[in-house]
Amino acid sequence: TGLALNPQFFAMKTRRYMHDHGISDDCLNRTAVKAFRNGSLNPRAWRRKALDYDEIASSPMVCDPLRKYHFCSPSEGAAAMVLCRAGEARRYTSKPVYLRADVFKTRLYGSFETLSPSIPVKSRPGPTVQAASEAFETAAIGPGDIDVVQLQDTEVGHEIMHLAENGFCKDGEQESWVREGATEIGGRLPVNTDGGLLANGEPIGASGLRQVHEVCLQLRGEAGRRQVPGRPKTGYTHVYGFPGVSCVTVLST
Repeated sequence: TGLALNPQFFAMKTRRYMHDHGISDDCLNRTAVKAFRNGSLNPRAWRRKALDYDEIASSPMVCDPLRKYHFCSPSEGAAAMVLCRAGEARRYTSKPVYLRADVFKTRLYGSFETLSPSIPVKSRPGPTVQAASEAFETAAIGPGDIDVVQLQDTEVGHEIMHLAENGFCKDGEQESWVREGATEIGGRLPVNTDGGLLANGEPIGASGLRQVHEVCLQLRGEAGRRQVPGRPKTGYTHVYGFPGVSCVTVLST
């Protein structure tokens, strides 16, 4: 996979973002601690051991600023779901979850991409920004209406960057968000409650449905020890991949 062969691509994008928006190594480490803690609560996770801060911060450097436990790993896995018309859903379940938006976008010329052979003179929004904007418009809600989120976290920098790209905070605000626990299961915006890719690995093709599955469990109140408190009603999923594609879904009860 791209991760196994080219960690420098991920590191370059993360390093640039950290420099431009004041994100620290501490923010990376805390994000990884959260992922492995959440994964330890998930019986379906591949990595089910919580790692402490020092273990992550002292793990081998792979490609500066990213260390061993900042990355997910390639893995095998599968996911499936059943879709039907909304009016038919209660024939099959007493807890239906409704798909409010499903948007797929590819990058425009000028959006940042680590595999691009050239650098454009003028920059344009990336595919995640496009997909998120259209998804919120389609669902007729805003980022503040979302109760639980699944974000692409091939490495911890991606989760941090994607918080802003999906409209949940401004660039640079992630530093205080993570330090204050805003993205924890009990925080104001729980992110990657199942441990994300760091804990579950990345079976290419199945990751998006894994995210949907986790959001469905959360909205139904069936997530066990990692259940988000307060009866979440609206969830959001986001995936991103080379060479510049992104898909966003909005789900609700």
